[in-house]
Amino acid sequence: MNQTLTRSRLKLLALITVFALPAILAKLVLSQHWYNSGVTNKGELITPTLTMQTLGLDNPYQGEKWQLGYLVPQSCHALCQQQIHYLQQTHIALGKYQQRVVPVVLIDGNSDPEVVGDIGLDVVRINASFTDVVHQSEYVIVDPLGQLVMRYPQVESQQRLIKQNKGLLSDLRKLLKLSRVG
Repeated sequence: MNQTLTRSRLKLLALITVFALPAILAKLVLSQHWYNSGVTNKGELITPTLTMQTLGLDNPYQGEKWQLGYLVPQSCHALCQQQIHYLQQTHIALGKYQQRVVPVVLIDGNSDPEVVGDIGLDVVRINASFTDVVHQSEYVIVDPLGQLVMRYPQVESQQRLIKQNKGLLSDLRKLLKLSRVG
């Protein structure tokens, strides 16, 4: 009888271990941050939710189109010119979604004024409250409702710029695929 009691206890312990061990291991992995979450976006989500209207701006494409914007810095040298070129190329690369997006150049009081005449893109004037959220030499995605969705930080090299624009294109395609707005 003592041997059957021991076997029963061993079976109970084995059963508890089989079901409890995965939960304990999962808790350990999550608490030690050994797991990378399933985030697929390459840009930074803008939180809390901000709209152009709450920032005191008039959205020229309100209810119509998504905007892919680039905030022009004080002096626009080679890398800045390259970013504007990639802005245009990203718009072309959208393919069937191209009609839903308009590439814009964002200009504030500190932006290089010479850029505006040469580029052939729509220009949107912004204010200081916008530049508190999106900084110079950064890309931003704005939805048709005027909400700032994602920003892409400034990069320092051509290789990072290419990688950033691939991520931007990927994120924008996902947003457009999932969105019925605009």
